[in-house]
Amino acid sequence: MWGHADKGSEPLSASPGRQAAVGSSGGEASRARICPSCATASIDAANFCFRCGAALPGGAALPGGAAPQPAERRFTSILFADLVGFTELAERTDAEDVRELLSGYFALCRSTIETLGGVVEKFIGDAVMAVWGATRTREDDAERAVRAALELTRAVGDYGRASGQGALAVRVGVVTDEVAVVLGAAGEGMVTGAAVNLAARLQAAAAPATVLTDSHTRTLTVDRIDFGRETRVAVKGMADEVSAFPALRVISETGSGAAPAAEILTTLVGRDAERDVLTASFDRVLATGRPHVAVVSADAGVGKSRLVLELRDHLDHVPMAIMWHSARCLSYGEGVAYSALSAAIRSRIGSVDGESEAVARGRLRSKLVSWSTAETAEPAGLDWMCERLAPLLGADAVDAPQLGSGSAEYGRDEFFTAWSLWFERMSAGENAPVVWVIEDAHWADDGLLDFVEHLQRTNSARVLIVIVTRPELLGRRPAIGVGADTTLLELGPLDDESIGALIAGLAPELPRDILRLLSTRVGGVPLYARELLRSLVDDGLLQDTADGLRLSPGISARALADAEPPASLRVLIASRLDALESGARLVAQLASVLGFSFSLPALAAVSRRSPGSLAVDMATLETRGILISVTDPLSSERGQYVFSHPLIRQVAYEMQSRRSRSERHLATVDFLETSPDDGSQSAAVIAQHLVDALQLQTAPSASTESAARRAVHWLLAAADSARRLGAATAARRLYEQAIDVWPLANPAGRDADGRTVRDLEALAGEVAASVSS
Repeated sequence: MWGHADKGSEPLSASPGRQAAVGSSGGEASRARICPSCATASIDAANFCFRCGAALPGGAALPGGAAPQPAERRFTSILFADLVGFTELAERTDAEDVRELLSGYFALCRSTIETLGGVVEKFIGDAVMAVWGATRTREDDAERAVRAALELTRAVGDYGRASGQGALAVRVGVVTDEVAVVLGAAGEGMVTGAAVNLAARLQAAAAPATVLTDSHTRTLTVDRIDFGRETRVAVKGMADEVSAFPALRVISETGSGAAPAAEILTTLVGRDAERDVLTASFDRVLATGRPHVAVVSADAGVGKSRLVLELRDHLDHVPMAIMWHSARCLSYGEGVAYSALSAAIRSRIGSVDGESEAVARGRLRSKLVSWSTAETAEPAGLDWMCERLAPLLGADAVDAPQLGSGSAEYGRDEFFTAWSLWFERMSAGENAPVVWVIEDAHWADDGLLDFVEHLQRTNSARVLIVIVTRPELLGRRPAIGVGADTTLLELGPLDDESIGALIAGLAPELPRDILRLLSTRVGGVPLYARELLRSLVDDGLLQDTADGLRLSPGISARALADAEPPASLRVLIASRLDALESGARLVAQLASVLGFSFSLPALAAVSRRSPGSLAVDMATLETRGILISVTDPLSSERGQYVFSHPLIRQVAYEMQSRRSRSERHLATVDFLETSPDDGSQSAAVIAQHLVDALQLQTAPSASTESAARRAVHWLLAAADSARRLGAATAARRLYEQAIDVWPLANPAGRDADGRTVRDLEALAGEVAASVSS
């Protein structure tokens, strides 16, 4: 019984009677209470803080009357780093020198970790533990952690030499997995779970000045980090050795423009119209001789980069030279404001990482000279451009001005003029149109976007600027998607036929029923399809053969349906949820407990907020593509809300702690039990919520017996109703569930009516006999 039930309950509907029940509770919102976690005042009679999700004083009673710290389950990246040979160093070094050495080492570690978005959880002697994703999930948390680990191995070595202590070295372990996170905590005790122990063990197994990661971290970062061969590490407390992978170096700083192999091998489906619009944008640049901006906007995984890849394939067959540049905006690190422009210029002049500023400047000047005409070749003009382009060649240039600041040597308009002139000189000098693709533009600094608008407004060259972004950029900078010289392409999920064709292209050997099952799971999102298929192969459920993917021997369709979503998708979806305002995020979590579809009155009852007070958060969730309001007059769910994708609902549900989910399932039951009886369907839904609440409890509590008795009551009611309707298989399943719960509901063996578990077993047996006959 004390298992881990993460699937949640069936969809929850609301009858008029339920709406009346909610209305009767609306008057209870009279006193504000203060959240013990974040000190926010409640706005109504809510059980949980709308800001952080913590239980409010006087809200829903917790088992045993305890008031535990609010927690969530989160997919995080954990880093452990330890100085090598510190004990021996301390024994031969003066205590004051050791203290100064450690102080500098701790400061170096903290700076490196925080620059890349991590949080130092604790220092332990000469070791450090850091976390990415504890307070907010980012889809690149694992990459940030590995970059920090690699940077620490370099920086600590340099620090040792500079301090006169000789060669210092750290060994680092990085693990990405689910942990329990205490909300509102800072420092030691913020995260707990097996991943913390594994990160420490991998660190201990790493060689000096090296980084070892687990398989999850490697899978999430392999496109940008170079890894060595797999090793096996014995971990104390684990029966089997675990896989570990040495991280060697960063292989992509700003993106090369090349698509991942999975995207290259995928045939474009369902995007013919969008492809034609994008290629027409390039044709317009040729026709007008002026810049044009094409904005490709969609949620993660819908196919933005694949569409851009189609544009490049199209241009490869155009009989003319085209100056193609592609780079992504960075979400972290130093010098990121103009990273997409810097990368475009550096790639065009052939600059490489690690070269000196003088060499990079020489490459820049040579390229400008090659594009010069008799009118533009004067040394003074070249000097003017080089001085204003040089800051883009590297963030570590000593004399690089702080672009956009009032203290810069040159004003921003001068920089923008020179950078715009770069595109003009390139197009004229090469006698070719220019394409500049800006990937991940939702992370773009406002300065870069200002320059794009400047380039579009003032330049007279043939330049197509393709901005690849998520919808939040259009909310932040709506003007970027409008205008006579702008094309806006907003992509949605693929339709059923197209996503089915995409999966069939990747897995032509799978039977049609399996293809339909997988199409339903991925919900029209191409990235979800690719990642799910990849994880099914990794887990041995599918085999990758010369003829395509096929089911592994002994694997059923049910096994594919129950397979956990891969870590990459969980992280991606969690990052979308964490980007929401705190109130909307909590509403999404509460809704996920209700089911894939639910009514506003049901949500209001569980959150103990009035429907009107939920309006803003619900609008946000609809705008962000988390929820969809069902308006189809022919739908049985008209007037309700559904999650836009099953995986979004699953991740929102699984992010909550077991205790929170259990409490919220019980709150749902309280609401449903006040509603008129809707027959077996309502009884089955109530029973499932109670069973889920019990399974989520880690040990019996004061509320267990009561909840179990209610579960038995509703399970038997649903079973009896199903039996009367002739649904023998469903009745048998419900009787068997009641048998499982019986010992918790009736520790003495008999219920108030004198029945024992044998009576239930007899009923189940009768139903089983009718099925077999």
